[in-house]
Amino acid sequence: MNSICRTFFIVGLLANSHIVFGQAKPDATTDLFKPVGPVPVFKIAVDADNLKLLAKDPRKYFRATIRVGDQSYADVGLHLKGAAGSWRDWNDKPGLTMNFNKFTKGQLFRTIDKLNLNNAAQDGSYMQELLANELALAMGVPACRCTHAIVELNGRKAGLYVLKEGFDKTFLHRHFENPNGNLYDGGFLTDINGDLKLDCGIENGRKDLKELAKACSEGDANKRYALMEKLVDVDKFASNAALQMITADWDGYIRKPNNYRIYFDPKSGKAVVIPHGMDQMWQNPGEGLWHGWGGMIARAIMNHPEGKKKVIAKLKELTEKHFNVEKMNKRIDEVFPRIKVAMATVNKDWANNLEGEMKGLKERIRQRVEFLKVELPKLK
Repeated sequence: MNSICRTFFIVGLLANSHIVFGQAKPDATTDLFKPVGPVPVFKIAVDADNLKLLAKDPRKYFRATIRVGDQSYADVGLHLKGAAGSWRDWNDKPGLTMNFNKFTKGQLFRTIDKLNLNNAAQDGSYMQELLANELALAMGVPACRCTHAIVELNGRKAGLYVLKEGFDKTFLHRHFENPNGNLYDGGFLTDINGDLKLDCGIENGRKDLKELAKACSEGDANKRYALMEKLVDVDKFASNAALQMITADWDGYIRKPNNYRIYFDPKSGKAVVIPHGMDQMWQNPGEGLWHGWGGMIARAIMNHPEGKKKVIAKLKELTEKHFNVEKMNKRIDEVFPRIKVAMATVNKDWANNLEGEMKGLKERIRQRVEFLKVELPKLK
């Protein structure tokens, strides 16, 4: 098993709660993701030796001490994260991955071994990733829970962050009855026929990926779709596709092979595409619904009449049940006061600007809802 994913068996027992109708059963981390109480402050300390390691290669794990409230965690694995648009260095506002059991086996933050601190460099509202992931969960698509945190780096207040679950064995326990399959990181603009990184599971020469890529390349459209139904959880994929279309996600897997994980579920024998990096949603509320598709799996499913029918059905379900102005505004209004207060502890001007960003997000969502009312019935 990949060393990143080794955790004690008890971790699996503690974290083994599953999504039922889009809602997670209560566990030791549930309260962390509720928008109540003060936003937690993550005080991260890195000594001089580990700062030197960071300077040599910020993508590699180095050791840090992290204090949250009255709890302190020593030797936490830390590395900088982010792509071209969100990358920031240590002296700015870096995106961070925290792996609590990287160097101290069995050490967890509650029952979680990996958390991400996203700097929201491309989302001035700090809400887009939270909203998009919650829509995914409501549709039964495996996705990360999100909340917020204030981050201090060696005593310096770096600012407000989006705190997000990591993709690891704990995450798999929450969403799948059998968490022992292979989980791959889609990387940057790399499709399933590329050299994807194995995050969890057992190295098998990427036989699972190769079989699926070969199926996507089948020349006969009907045979290709039949293979998709055999090898892919088409229902979850259709829900994921509907989510990306409704959020106008221009940087997700259906538009280009980017921002995804793929899990080969041993129980069903099918691959599940998991959304990731949803921090640039609703930028263009009038974006058309049916484009040419980027990812190999997306083309194989969505270019077939049966696949298109499934996606349209999921679009209608998502808009009817979950994506409407009232529900989205209610959720924003639940979260906004809490993060504005937290932001004010860092910079009062930023807190005031946050209100304008939130109004802009609400307006773009309203426009998207109105656009969908007109355009969705046209899809056949």
